[in-house]
Amino acid sequence: MRLNGLKNKWYFCFIVWLISFLTVPVIYAESDPFYIGLSVGPMFEKLDESQAAEHFVRNVSLDYDNTYGFQLRAGIIFNEYFTAEGMFEYVFPFEDDASLRTVKIDVVHLALQARIRYPQPGPIQPYGLLGLGLMNTQMKSEIRTGNSSENIKLTDWGLSTKIGAGVDIYITPDIFSNFETSWTLGMGNVDHIEYPAFIVGINYRY
Repeated sequence: MRLNGLKNKWYFCFIVWLISFLTVPVIYAESDPFYIGLSVGPMFEKLDESQAAEHFVRNVSLDYDNTYGFQLRAGIIFNEYFTAEGMFEYVFPFEDDASLRTVKIDVVHLALQARIRYPQPGPIQPYGLLGLGLMNTQMKSEIRTGNSSENIKLTDWGLSTKIGAGVDIYITPDIFSNFETSWTLGMGNVDHIEYPAFIVGINYRY
């Protein structure tokens, strides 16, 4: 019951977050407020191995490799302090590969994010990041025994939270790069997913 109550609170927070993003008046935005961007970088695994391990008859210890991912972003800069953006993220599979098994988990992540900026003179603008999103994971396991193998595929959906910090570096008034570190945590059916990341991106304002 307590877990269901916690889930309901997170769903409520997500709805409030979504409404706030959709109802902030665009009239308060800066000139040329919109931007699009592409970011790439390493994702460091902090996965809970118990979900995958329960598919094995014997106790196993999984050791996932780190991986890489990319993000597509579209945002609006409301003022020098606040930026809102939508993000699509794909994380290439975290993989555990041993002699008798292969386990892969990939992540598709959609999120609404707020950047709280700390205005500075010059081209470097630091910011903090807070996001709520929707996450889909696919786990593919291959268990090999002798000359045969068994394949298991499991798909889960759930909400996510994300916190981070970074800097925007303006190359021109319309083009800026960003360096960002973040921590993403799945909730509900995807609470076994957790990964810090470091990404580098390029963005265009219009």
